[in-house]
This record gives sequence, C-alpha cells and structure tokens, in this order.
Amino acid sequence: MTIDSRAGLKKKGVAIMGGTFDPIHNGHLRTAVDILDGYQYANLRLIPCFQPVHKRQPSITPQQRLDMVKLAISSHDGLLVDDREITREGPSYTADTLREIRAQIGPDEPLVMVLGMDSFLSLPTWHNWQDLIKYAHLFVVSRPGWEPDLISELSSFSENYRASSPHELQCMPSGLVWFETLTPLGISSSMIRSLARKDKSIAYLLPEPVQNYIEKHQLYR
Repeated sequence: MTIDSRAGLKKKGVAIMGGTFDPIHNGHLRTAVDILDGYQYANLRLIPCFQPVHKRQPSITPQQRLDMVKLAISSHDGLLVDDREITREGPSYTADTLREIRAQIGPDEPLVMVLGMDSFLSLPTWHNWQDLIKYAHLFVVSRPGWEPDLISELSSFSENYRASSPHELQCMPSGLVWFETLTPLGISSSMIRSLARKDKSIAYLLPEPVQNYIEKHQLYR
C-alpha cells in the first residue's frame, strides 16, 4: 500500500481495463488515469486481448497491439501492462483472466474491472458472465446523460450487487457493481484506423510513441 501525498489517502486495490486496443489511444488512457487518480487504486493494468470474442479480428498482430500499449504507458508509473491474454492465446475470456489475477493477488486484495456501459449491456452474452462478480468488482463507466434500459436479468444483477459508493470497492475484495459517469474524449480506434488508411494525420489522438510505431510499421494501410 502506498500513500497519496495530495489527498492523504491510502491507495489500495488493483484495477484492470481489458480491450482490443486496436490501437490504444488517448481516450483509453484518459479514462484509465481518471479512475486511477480519482479512486486511489494502487495501480491499473491494461490487458490487451489475444482474440476478441465479440468483435471482429484485428488486422494487426497481438504482439503489435501489445507493443503499442507498452509504449503508451511507459511514462506513467501507475499504469501497467498485463500480457496474460496475449501469452495464453486462444479466445480471451474475461472470466479466465479474472480467475488468474485473483489467484495471483490473493483472496483479500480488492480487484476492480473497469468496463464501458456498452460492454456491460452485453454482459449476458459473455462466457460465464455471472462468475465475474466472484472474482472482482465491476466499475461501469457511462457517458453523461445516458441512462440505458437494462434487461431484467441485468437489472436484477445490478440491484443485487450495487455499491452505495465507489469507496466500498476498496473495502472488500469483490462482489460489487458501481456505475460512474465520466466524460469521454471523442476518440475511437476505428477513427484512427480510418484516418491511417486514408493517409491522414493521427497526431494528438494517441501518444506520440504509438503514432510513430504505427507510421514506422505502416499499420492500418
């Protein structure tokens, strides 16, 4: 555990953000930093998947996506890269990943999985989705003003496990759901891929080392 000198609060718990990161961009990173700094987690791990289950297969290799994540976070001590899904290969099932991380960090450390509202709404289609809450808390990020209708299964799940405050997620290892509103940057991976294909500038949409990597390896052309 470390102490945050600005707030005088103890940093506790491991947060994770999974994704294709095809490529990673400043929208991903701004959300990660907002959560890391705003909620006093000890670190936040970015976990690029090997083979996405609910999205199209990337046009670049898993190693290239992993390389870009490493470049993107190299100057931020609180952000880490976790390559377990890349090295495990095969379909990247979140339940397997959370089970592995829980075994690694022990039974008592808070584990918080950050996911967007779009992903949360698709949760019932995920492999062993109801097991996720056994291993981690769910920190669901939504855009301001968006209040989606939840299907009955998700509505019951949300009410059964809803936390009364985000700080509760640091008081127990798993088992809670928290909904948070954050204003995202208007950036997407598909936007960057489209600009690169058209040979247009992708500057300021992602970290400069990632931009240089894409241009050096002629990715998304």
